[in-house]
Amino acid sequence: MAKNSTIIPPDESQALSKQISAHKPLSESREKNWVKRIKKLRIPIFVKLATLSALLIFLVISTITYLILEKQKEQFTQELMNLGENMAGIAANNSADKLLGEEELDLFRLVNDISENEHVLYAFITDKKNIIKAHSNIEEVNKTYIPPKNLAFFKNKKDLKIGRFFQDGEEIFLFERSITYQGLTIGKAYLVISQKNILQSIRSAKAYILVITLIIIVIGILLSVIFGIYFSRPIKKLQETAKALGTGDFDQRVQIKRNDELGDLGSAFNEMAEGLSEREKIRETFGKYVTPEIRDEILSGRIPFDGERRMATVLFCDLRDFTPYVEGHSPEEVIKGLRSYFTAMQKAISLNNGLVLQYVGDEIETVFAVPIWYEDHAQKAIMAALDMRASLEELNRIRAAEGLTTFRHGIGIHTGEVLAGNTGSEDRLSYTLIGNTVNLTSRIEGLTKKFKCDILASEETVKGLTGSFNLKKKPPQMVKGYSKPITIYQVIG
Repeated sequence: MAKNSTIIPPDESQALSKQISAHKPLSESREKNWVKRIKKLRIPIFVKLATLSALLIFLVISTITYLILEKQKEQFTQELMNLGENMAGIAANNSADKLLGEEELDLFRLVNDISENEHVLYAFITDKKNIIKAHSNIEEVNKTYIPPKNLAFFKNKKDLKIGRFFQDGEEIFLFERSITYQGLTIGKAYLVISQKNILQSIRSAKAYILVITLIIIVIGILLSVIFGIYFSRPIKKLQETAKALGTGDFDQRVQIKRNDELGDLGSAFNEMAEGLSEREKIRETFGKYVTPEIRDEILSGRIPFDGERRMATVLFCDLRDFTPYVEGHSPEEVIKGLRSYFTAMQKAISLNNGLVLQYVGDEIETVFAVPIWYEDHAQKAIMAALDMRASLEELNRIRAAEGLTTFRHGIGIHTGEVLAGNTGSEDRLSYTLIGNTVNLTSRIEGLTKKFKCDILASEETVKGLTGSFNLKKKPPQMVKGYSKPITIYQVIG
């Protein structure tokens, strides 16, 4: 076993693994939270436009600048090569006689004149033994020429060599031209040229272009922010108005006075909002002619055109002595009285999830568990009848206090199968109930006159009750259209 190995006891190993597993979900949850924060990070559109514009400007200008400067550097370098070749040729052609005549002063003047060029570092002439006979730096005269250690020739012609070496990190070009006299080589002319000035010019150009680029980027960002705000403001208006429409405020409109696509979008949005407003008004108006439940079921298309069979509880309510009441009162007063009566009854019915199908004269037809199903529809119908009794008593107290005629009504309730759906012509439909259950409910309501009571319920309805009610069973009764007697109960309380 290795000396540095460590043995972890089983208990400690299990504890350590539990610690690791405990920390792992924590780190994962932190990572998920971090991802959620990034996803929730909202970046305005003008910031995105500004960033994109700045990036595009930078990339375009940088690419163009790089290509131009590289091309310029290549041209300058070629010009420098031509300059070096020409000056090396001049030095070689004008030094042969002077070198043979050992006219050192004239040679010095020659190399000194050549060295005055801003690109030339130094120039010198050697004899055939590589002894420097003339140098722009006079201290180098009569020394043996030793080539730079890292000199490498990349061009070698018959009487001209061009090489490069590095000095203090700078690339230097060396031109070596043979000095000939009557076909014999008697020495060499050397010219050392630096790219420093060229590179300095290129660096200055880069700095200048960088400043221009920064100025253009700043201008681009400002313009992007302005244009971003210009385009984002109408979008924000559309967003705020859309939220208002989502809350049901269909009177909201967006004002975008623009002669572009955003202006067209604003107009289309307002047309949509107006359509929604009209649809909502139709929906509300429709809900006054039929109940909201039927309205929503019809608009959603969930009510079959041919109807559907459902178990339900039907309630009929009819005012007593209505004909004498109509004869003894003006039509305006009759309508006002009926409206107050129907309003009170409808509230009691709706309170117990009942659905008023229609008002026929002084009669109310109501159903429970249609079109929206619920289990305790018989219980709801009885509770609605009792609440209708209480509402009528309250209404009569008010009418009596005002010196108006009080009302009496009879209520019949029956549970059974009905056919519920849209009936009528293809052009005009009506939601209604069809079946023996409806007819029998009407007959039960008529029996309230015979027993002089206000609420009667069938045996089928009583069987569906889950609560405790005070009921009184009546003798079996024969009704029109039925061959067998029916059992009914008086709902006392």
